[in-house]
Amino acid sequence: MNDNSDSHLVYSTDKGSICPDCSKPVKECICREIKRNAVPETGGKVRIRRETAGRKNKGVTIIYGLPLSQEQLEKLAKNLKSTFGTGGAVKGYTIELHGDQREKVAVELRRLGYPL
Repeated sequence: MNDNSDSHLVYSTDKGSICPDCSKPVKECICREIKRNAVPETGGKVRIRRETAGRKNKGVTIIYGLPLSQEQLEKLAKNLKSTFGTGGAVKGYTIELHGDQREKVAVELRRLGYPL
């Protein structure tokens, strides 16, 4: 038997797959929910920038520094996408909107009370 202190249970015949983070059965694991509701530490200001790198010269507007959980970011992104009639996605703790939407996003975020 290996006495490695870093080893942990990954499967139990009684409970099935085990979450590597909380060591609970996957069906009872709440790690994803905790991560989904976690609010990141921000510098207090919301930042907006335009990026084209890695997108075949097609620009996207990146919004970051929002003190929101993943679920709240997805709701805000959905609202912004429908308001501006554009596509986009939430990646990590950033919102990406297709096209150069910087000015419109700034106005909308100020209206919603976010510090820019």
